[in-house]
Amino acid sequence: MVKTIKKYLLHVLGFMLLALGIAGYILPGLPGTIFLILAATCFVKSNKKMYDWITNHRVFGKVVKDYLDTGKMPLKAKFLSIAFMWVFTTISVIWSPYGIIFIIAVVIISAIGTLFILTRPTTH
Repeated sequence: MVKTIKKYLLHVLGFMLLALGIAGYILPGLPGTIFLILAATCFVKSNKKMYDWITNHRVFGKVVKDYLDTGKMPLKAKFLSIAFMWVFTTISVIWSPYGIIFIIAVVIISAIGTLFILTRPTTH
């Protein structure tokens, strides 16, 4: 019973993440690949057909599969991820109606994200 519920939840979450991932390939400023990686991670335990579809897709399949298999990121993806992260961090900090605690938290989270991306192996 618990396995069935977990599989169902992973299935639903996978489709939600898939929708965000596809939207991220269309909408500027919304990252797509990370949501597709998370969707594939959900599908690996709930829907083999969807996992195969994501990892074999002609547009984003190679990047997702490489990351899942090796943890590697293309240099361009690293650069764009870090650049957009700091652009939106700067916007959040400048126009934030919240106090200094919010600003510090946003900067710390962005710094952690940057360090994580920089520590991933790079594909060429």
